[in-house]
Amino acid sequence: MEEEKILTQADIEHEIRAAEMENRSADFRNKSFSNFLLLGKETNVGLNMEGAKIKGSVSLGGTKIGGDLILKNATLGGAFYFGDGQAEGNIDFSGGKINGVLNMVGSRIKGSLIFPDLEVNGFLSLAKARISQNIDFKRIKVKNSKYEGLTILGDLYLNQAIIQGDMDLTEAAIDGNLDLSVVCIQKTVDLTSAVIGNLLFLRDALIRGNLVIEHTKYKKIIRHFV
Repeated sequence: MEEEKILTQADIEHEIRAAEMENRSADFRNKSFSNFLLLGKETNVGLNMEGAKIKGSVSLGGTKIGGDLILKNATLGGAFYFGDGQAEGNIDFSGGKINGVLNMVGSRIKGSLIFPDLEVNGFLSLAKARISQNIDFKRIKVKNSKYEGLTILGDLYLNQAIIQGDMDLTEAAIDGNLDLSVVCIQKTVDLTSAVIGNLLFLRDALIRGNLVIEHTKYKKIIRHFV
Protein backbone atom coordinates (compact mmCIF):
# COMPACT_ATOMS: atom_id res chain seq x y z
CA MET A 1 0.00 0.00 0.00
CA GLU A 2 1.40 3.39 -0.99
CA GLU A 3 2.35 5.54 1.99
CA GLU A 4 0.25 8.67 2.37
CA LYS A 5 2.19 11.79 1.42
CA ILE A 6 2.10 14.57 4.00
CA LEU A 7 2.52 17.96 2.35
CA THR A 8 5.09 20.28 3.90
CA GLN A 9 5.02 24.05 4.34
CA ALA A 10 7.25 24.31 1.28
CA ASP A 11 4.73 22.26 -0.73
CA ILE A 12 1.91 24.58 0.36
CA GLU A 13 3.78 27.73 -0.64
CA HIS A 14 4.92 26.22 -3.96
CA GLU A 15 1.35 25.29 -4.98
CA ILE A 16 0.04 28.75 -4.08
CA ARG A 17 2.75 30.42 -6.18
CA ALA A 18 2.02 28.10 -9.12
CA ALA A 19 -1.72 28.78 -8.85
CA GLU A 20 -1.14 32.53 -8.86
CA MET A 21 1.00 32.27 -12.00
CA GLU A 22 -1.65 30.13 -13.71
CA ASN A 23 -4.57 32.25 -12.43
CA ARG A 24 -6.40 29.33 -10.79
CA SER A 25 -7.30 28.24 -7.29
CA ALA A 26 -4.58 26.49 -5.31
CA ASP A 27 -5.45 22.80 -5.43
CA PHE A 28 -5.14 20.94 -2.12
CA ARG A 29 -8.10 18.62 -2.68
CA ASN A 30 -7.87 15.34 -0.74
CA LYS A 31 -4.34 16.16 0.40
CA SER A 32 -2.90 15.45 3.84
CA PHE A 33 -1.10 17.89 6.12
CA SER A 34 0.40 17.91 9.59
CA ASN A 35 -0.73 21.54 9.91
CA PHE A 36 -1.75 24.21 7.39
CA LEU A 37 -0.12 27.53 8.25
CA LEU A 38 -0.56 30.77 6.35
CA LEU A 39 -0.35 33.64 8.81
CA GLY A 40 -0.52 37.30 7.82
CA LYS A 41 -0.16 36.52 4.10
CA GLU A 42 -2.02 37.58 0.98
CA THR A 43 -2.93 35.26 -1.88
CA ASN A 44 -4.36 36.41 -5.20
CA VAL A 45 -6.28 33.14 -5.63
CA GLY A 46 -8.67 30.93 -3.70
CA LEU A 47 -7.71 27.81 -1.78
CA ASN A 48 -9.45 24.50 -2.51
CA MET A 49 -8.98 22.05 0.38
CA GLU A 50 -12.04 19.89 -0.29
CA GLY A 51 -11.64 16.51 1.39
CA ALA A 52 -8.29 17.46 2.92
CA LYS A 53 -7.06 15.75 6.10
CA ILE A 54 -5.20 17.98 8.55
CA LYS A 55 -3.79 16.15 11.55
CA GLY A 56 -3.34 19.38 13.48
CA SER A 57 -4.71 22.87 12.95
CA VAL A 58 -5.42 25.32 10.14
CA SER A 59 -4.03 28.76 10.99
CA LEU A 60 -4.89 31.59 8.60
CA GLY A 61 -4.91 34.51 11.04
CA GLY A 62 -4.62 37.90 9.36
CA THR A 63 -4.43 36.36 5.88
CA LYS A 64 -6.26 37.74 2.83
CA ILE A 65 -7.52 35.08 0.41
CA GLY A 66 -8.26 36.35 -3.08
CA GLY A 67 -11.14 34.00 -3.83
CA ASP A 68 -13.11 31.14 -2.25
CA LEU A 69 -11.82 29.08 0.67
CA ILE A 70 -13.19 25.57 0.20
CA LEU A 71 -12.95 23.05 3.05
CA LYS A 72 -15.91 20.90 2.08
CA ASN A 73 -15.73 17.49 3.82
CA ALA A 74 -12.32 18.37 5.28
CA THR A 75 -11.28 16.96 8.67
CA LEU A 76 -9.11 18.76 11.21
CA GLY A 77 -7.49 17.17 14.22
CA GLY A 78 -7.14 20.59 15.84
CA ALA A 79 -8.54 24.10 15.57
CA PHE A 80 -9.42 26.39 12.65
CA TYR A 81 -8.20 29.96 13.10
CA PHE A 82 -9.04 32.80 10.70
CA GLY A 83 -9.09 35.70 13.13
CA ASP A 84 -8.89 39.09 11.35
CA GLY A 85 -8.66 37.23 8.04
CA GLN A 86 -10.29 38.29 4.78
CA ALA A 87 -11.83 36.20 2.00
CA GLU A 88 -12.85 37.74 -1.32
CA GLY A 89 -15.31 34.90 -1.98
CA ASN A 90 -17.21 32.25 -0.01
CA ILE A 91 -16.01 29.93 2.72
CA ASP A 92 -17.45 26.45 2.23
CA PHE A 93 -16.99 24.11 5.20
CA SER A 94 -20.04 21.93 4.48
CA GLY A 95 -19.79 18.41 5.85
CA GLY A 96 -16.49 19.15 7.57
CA LYS A 97 -15.31 18.08 11.03
CA ILE A 98 -13.13 20.11 13.38
CA ASN A 99 -11.80 18.39 16.50
CA GLY A 100 -11.18 21.78 18.07
CA VAL A 101 -12.58 25.31 18.09
CA LEU A 102 -13.41 27.49 15.07
CA ASN A 103 -12.27 31.08 15.59
CA MET A 104 -13.08 33.72 12.97
CA VAL A 105 -13.19 36.76 15.26
CA GLY A 106 -13.02 40.01 13.32
CA SER A 107 -12.91 38.31 9.91
CA ARG A 108 -14.22 39.94 6.71
CA ILE A 109 -16.01 37.69 4.20
CA LYS A 110 -17.12 39.17 0.85
CA GLY A 111 -19.30 36.14 0.04
CA SER A 112 -21.26 33.65 2.16
CA LEU A 113 -20.42 31.15 4.88
CA ILE A 114 -21.58 27.74 3.67
CA PHE A 115 -21.35 25.51 6.76
CA PRO A 116 -24.24 22.98 6.65
CA ASP A 117 -23.55 19.71 8.51
CA LEU A 118 -20.26 21.04 9.92
CA GLU A 119 -19.20 19.59 13.29
CA VAL A 120 -17.14 21.72 15.68
CA ASN A 121 -15.80 20.38 18.99
CA GLY A 122 -15.52 23.46 21.18
CA PHE A 123 -16.80 26.97 20.54
CA LEU A 124 -17.45 28.64 17.19
CA SER A 125 -16.85 32.41 17.17
CA LEU A 126 -17.79 34.98 14.54
CA ALA A 127 -17.70 37.83 17.05
CA LYS A 128 -17.14 41.20 15.31
CA ALA A 129 -17.05 39.48 11.89
CA ARG A 130 -18.54 41.07 8.77
CA ILE A 131 -20.29 38.76 6.30
CA SER A 132 -21.38 40.44 3.05
CA GLN A 133 -23.86 37.74 2.02
CA ASN A 134 -25.50 34.81 3.87
CA ILE A 135 -24.69 32.32 6.62
CA ASP A 136 -25.82 28.73 6.13
CA PHE A 137 -25.56 26.88 9.45
CA LYS A 138 -28.20 24.23 8.68
CA ARG A 139 -27.72 21.13 10.87
CA ILE A 140 -24.43 22.45 12.25
CA LYS A 141 -23.19 20.79 15.46
CA VAL A 142 -21.25 22.82 18.04
CA LYS A 143 -20.30 20.40 20.78
CA ASN A 144 -18.83 20.65 24.25
CA SER A 145 -15.31 19.24 24.32
CA LYS A 146 -12.56 18.49 26.82
CA TYR A 147 -8.98 19.71 26.65
CA GLU A 148 -6.42 18.75 29.30
CA GLY A 149 -9.21 18.02 31.75
CA LEU A 150 -11.06 21.29 31.11
CA THR A 151 -14.47 21.50 29.46
CA ILE A 152 -14.74 23.87 26.49
CA LEU A 153 -18.39 24.82 26.13
CA GLY A 154 -19.95 24.41 22.70
CA ASP A 155 -21.01 28.06 22.38
CA LEU A 156 -21.81 29.83 19.12
CA TYR A 157 -20.79 33.49 19.28
CA LEU A 158 -22.04 36.10 16.82
CA ASN A 159 -21.90 39.06 19.18
CA GLN A 160 -21.24 42.37 17.38
CA ALA A 161 -21.17 40.64 13.98
CA ILE A 162 -22.62 42.32 10.88
CA ILE A 163 -24.38 40.03 8.39
CA GLN A 164 -25.77 41.54 5.20
CA GLY A 165 -27.94 38.57 4.25
CA ASP A 166 -29.89 35.74 5.91
CA MET A 167 -28.74 33.37 8.63
CA ASP A 168 -30.14 29.83 8.59
CA LEU A 169 -29.76 27.72 11.74
CA THR A 170 -32.45 25.18 10.85
CA GLU A 171 -31.95 21.97 12.90
CA ALA A 172 -28.70 23.28 14.37
CA ALA A 173 -27.47 21.57 17.56
CA ILE A 174 -25.56 23.89 19.91
CA ASP A 175 -24.53 22.34 23.23
CA GLY A 176 -23.88 25.70 24.92
CA ASN A 177 -25.18 29.24 24.33
CA LEU A 178 -26.17 31.00 21.12
CA ASP A 179 -24.99 34.59 21.55
CA LEU A 180 -26.52 37.14 19.17
CA SER A 181 -25.85 40.13 21.43
CA VAL A 182 -25.44 43.43 19.53
CA VAL A 183 -25.56 41.58 16.22
CA CYS A 184 -26.78 43.35 13.08
CA ILE A 185 -28.49 41.07 10.55
CA GLN A 186 -30.08 42.65 7.49
CA LYS A 187 -32.42 39.79 6.62
CA THR A 188 -34.04 36.76 8.30
CA VAL A 189 -32.72 34.56 11.11
CA ASP A 190 -34.23 31.07 10.97
CA LEU A 191 -33.96 28.96 14.14
CA THR A 192 -36.58 26.39 13.13
CA SER A 193 -36.05 23.12 15.05
CA ALA A 194 -32.71 24.30 16.43
CA VAL A 195 -31.63 22.84 19.78
CA ILE A 196 -29.69 25.20 22.07
CA GLY A 197 -28.40 23.47 25.18
CA ASN A 198 -28.32 26.60 27.31
CA LEU A 199 -29.21 30.28 26.70
CA LEU A 200 -30.25 32.29 23.63
CA PHE A 201 -28.84 35.81 23.95
CA LEU A 202 -30.63 38.52 21.95
CA ARG A 203 -29.39 41.55 23.89
CA ASP A 204 -29.53 44.68 21.69
CA ALA A 205 -29.73 42.47 18.58
CA LEU A 206 -30.84 44.26 15.41
CA ILE A 207 -32.54 41.83 13.03
CA ARG A 208 -34.18 43.68 10.13
CA GLY A 209 -35.92 40.62 8.73
CA ASN A 210 -37.90 37.99 10.62
CA LEU A 211 -36.69 36.03 13.63
CA VAL A 212 -38.17 32.57 13.14
CA ILE A 213 -38.40 30.57 16.39
CA GLU A 214 -40.51 27.50 15.65
CA HIS A 215 -39.95 24.19 17.45
CA THR A 216 -36.76 25.75 18.82
CA LYS A 217 -35.42 24.43 22.14
CA TYR A 218 -33.46 26.52 24.65
CA LYS A 219 -33.41 27.09 28.41
CA LYS A 220 -34.10 30.80 28.34
CA ILE A 221 -33.97 33.91 26.12
CA ILE A 222 -31.95 36.85 27.45
CA ARG A 223 -33.14 40.01 25.68
CA HIS A 224 -31.62 42.79 27.78
CA PHE A 225 -28.34 43.64 29.47
CA VAL A 226 -28.63 43.64 33.25
